[in-house]
Amino acid sequence: MLEYARRVNVGRDVDIRYAPPGVDDTLFHPLVRRDLGGDAYILCVGRLDDPRKNIGLLVEGYARLSGGLRRRVRLVLAGSSGPPRALWSRAEALGVRDRVEYIPNPSREKLVGLYQRASVFALPSDEEGLGVVLLESMACGVPVVSTRSGGPDGVVTDGKDGFLVPLDDAEAMADRLGRLLRETTLNVSMGREARRTVEARYSERVAGDAFLDVWDRLLTKVGKKSCVG
Repeated sequence: MLEYARRVNVGRDVDIRYAPPGVDDTLFHPLVRRDLGGDAYILCVGRLDDPRKNIGLLVEGYARLSGGLRRRVRLVLAGSSGPPRALWSRAEALGVRDRVEYIPNPSREKLVGLYQRASVFALPSDEEGLGVVLLESMACGVPVVSTRSGGPDGVVTDGKDGFLVPLDDAEAMADRLGRLLRETTLNVSMGREARRTVEARYSERVAGDAFLDVWDRLLTKVGKKSCVG
């Protein structure tokens, strides 16, 4: 979108800045110590009845994890709207229905806790403008696995603070989730990098500074024109 805006404004005196909305990184923050060996779960948050979120891909990927991983790691879905009935039927057919949990309308406090205690966050969408849930999870020091669905491509640095996988590729989703669930050292290091990414680029303070800088420059231009007039 940034490149498109630049192209259509070639030759014009406009100030174009990439300034995504920020997240409250004091509210969404890591636990002092993440427990990756206890009640482990993969988390996904969103409007789960929206077909663009492609929650079915995540269930398919989860079902491809080894039996050992599935026995110790649950799949937790949370959001204001639940998955369609067809998803539960598919989970039943795949033999994972008893390992998938849906949490309706979590409070802000409960949502933060869900992020903080998650082993990994997954976003299986077909398209995303930005992916605020990714930022909230990363702010909590949790590594992410996301499809290359638009916004996440510019947020996640593949292999550093999370993984990016192709659209509608359940095998790739399972592979990256499995790595983060099996390799504790990798999980912890990616989680720390995820937090650093948010602090450097997506905290409310950083996002606010970008807007204030543009407004200051616009006001300066207006002031100069007024003086000349």
